[in-house]
Amino acid sequence: MAHLLHTSFVPSSSSLRRPAVTHRKTTSPLVVRAKIREIFMPALSSTMTEGKIVSWTKSEGDKLSKGDSVVVVESDKADMDVETFYDGYLAAIVVEEGGVAAVGSPIAFLAETEDEIPQAKSKASSSSSAPAPASAPAPSPPVESQPEKVAAPVAAAVPAPVVVSSHPASEGGKRIVASPYAKKLAKDLKVELGRIVGTGPMGRIVAKDVEAFAASGNVAAVESPAPGKSATPAGVQLGSVVPFTTMQSAVSRNMVESLAVPTFRVGYTITTDALDALYKKVSFECAIKFGCAMR
Repeated sequence: MAHLLHTSFVPSSSSLRRPAVTHRKTTSPLVVRAKIREIFMPALSSTMTEGKIVSWTKSEGDKLSKGDSVVVVESDKADMDVETFYDGYLAAIVVEEGGVAAVGSPIAFLAETEDEIPQAKSKASSSSSAPAPASAPAPSPPVESQPEKVAAPVAAAVPAPVVVSSHPASEGGKRIVASPYAKKLAKDLKVELGRIVGTGPMGRIVAKDVEAFAASGNVAAVESPAPGKSATPAGVQLGSVVPFTTMQSAVSRNMVESLAVPTFRVGYTITTDALDALYKKVSFECAIKFGCAMR
């Protein structure tokens, strides 16, 4: 009976074991893909919309480590160094020194390996040449016709004779020295003080100089000046036009925007009867004390 139970009903330990399954490991080749990252123009402040490249601290082909300073950017407040967040090579520079780029636009490309530098340069050239057609067309015919129109009145104004008498007190843009009565007399007679030669001390213009100049008949020449007369005296250098810096542009923009801010004025009516009475009382007492002290 036990033999029957052992053979028919109770399974052996060998029959409970599952057959071992052998798994074969398949090895696939590891593919490493290098990345080409873009270095963007950072937003150095909440109001910054564009930045100016002051200088590049690294050149194309230099190896970079995480945390290295790459470029100096000028914002509307200060100049700041921009660091890289990845290791690699500075493959291509898109915006050169002195250029301006909008916040978020690429200014350079970073390659992980030296083999990816040519690919990054081609990508940089394609990205820089993409916006070029938008600014390429320029109207050339109107520019050629403008010099002919401007040259005509200048040529007509050159032969006009201009006779201006020299004056010791006003030569070279200096201040005209004249007596008060001479200034009033010149205004009444419509005489220009800058055309009068002063005979007073140190070239000072006196009343007799104005009267002599008016009697000589030069008043008409003052009232109808020649069209070619220069508004600025000879020898005075005029100012030059220079572009704004980023900080100056921000200051100018904020000042213009401040004009749009509405201005409110609030007035109150204050009754000062008690204050007036106190003032009269105090001033009267002070006058009495001052009079007693003077005795």
